[in-house]
Amino acid sequence: MDIMPSCARAALVLVAAGHAGKRAGWIDLVERAGHRVLEAIDGVHALAAATRYLPDVTIAEVVLPKLDGLQLTARLLSNPDLSDIPTILVRDPRSNLESCDDAHPIVSSEDDLVAHLHRLIADRTTLTGSRRTLRRALADIRATAQDRCDEASTLSDRARHIARGIDETMISVLVADDSARYVEANAAICALTGYSREQLLQMSIWDLSAADVVERGQRAWKRFLRDGRFEGSYRIRRSTGEHITIRCSSAANVVPGLHVSTMAPPRLLHVLRT
Repeated sequence: MDIMPSCARAALVLVAAGHAGKRAGWIDLVERAGHRVLEAIDGVHALAAATRYLPDVTIAEVVLPKLDGLQLTARLLSNPDLSDIPTILVRDPRSNLESCDDAHPIVSSEDDLVAHLHRLIADRTTLTGSRRTLRRALADIRATAQDRCDEASTLSDRARHIARGIDETMISVLVADDSARYVEANAAICALTGYSREQLLQMSIWDLSAADVVERGQRAWKRFLRDGRFEGSYRIRRSTGEHITIRCSSAANVVPGLHVSTMAPPRLLHVLRT
């Protein structure tokens, strides 16, 4: 069995199986291939882990407690943040269940499991990797926002707490209020833009935007507040007047009235992924 890693970048793989021995065997295969592992004991646990940590690939039994493998796959596909996570389902060799598409293969042997794992990891694109890096930062922030907060805390206290809630400190974070004015900024966005935190907190989204994208950005802001999320590229203006393109992933109302964006230049996202 070939278990050599198919690419230089270690992936994060979610392994979900109800039987402890089977789960341990799959975890060993994944770790020997050089990748990191998340472990889940049933379908509900797997869905919660995928939502929080956004794995690169999910491996799950077809017959899984609480939420079976097919239901788990459907739940992942229904969530915009999780829909591009490929899933490998492992069936009983006596079953005749067949794969629907290349991104969600159904296998019956460990050899096929390893082969598809290598293929799916090798197929990751720069765009997919960039999106997942920013989405993971947002997931960190959502988890931070759910921490108990003093009821007497002001909105600015909560914004400050949120902006510090990411594991990857090179990712830029901006927190805006309902009027599109910044109420908190982390150190990474200050380094990226050349503005101090104090200067950014005197600005709106449109002050930081390149002039030629302001009108389009204002339309996108309305859709963002309506839809609750934004993902894509955006041009901003540094303090020097230079325009740079960043990739951005944003979530509205992480706490009511506070809207968070995680962002970074494409080149930095590539470095973080590798």
